[in-house]
Amino acid sequence: MKGLKTLPRWAWITSHILFIVSLVLATIFLHSILPHSLARLASAAIWLFAAGLCYLFANAFAKLVAKQ
Repeated sequence: MKGLKTLPRWAWITSHILFIVSLVLATIFLHSILPHSLARLASAAIWLFAAGLCYLFANAFAKLVAKQ
């Protein structure tokens, strides 16, 4: 694992802002095309899936950095 590099703070913030904005736009889009109750369910599923990925990758990358 030689040469593992992490993102600079500005790149990390930019990527998270773009990710959150895309989730908000997807939520707005779902609410515009689906019935309200189904749109809420689909939006919750997308946000929870994204949060789960964030949690999973944060732990995985923390373990990779700790091995250095």
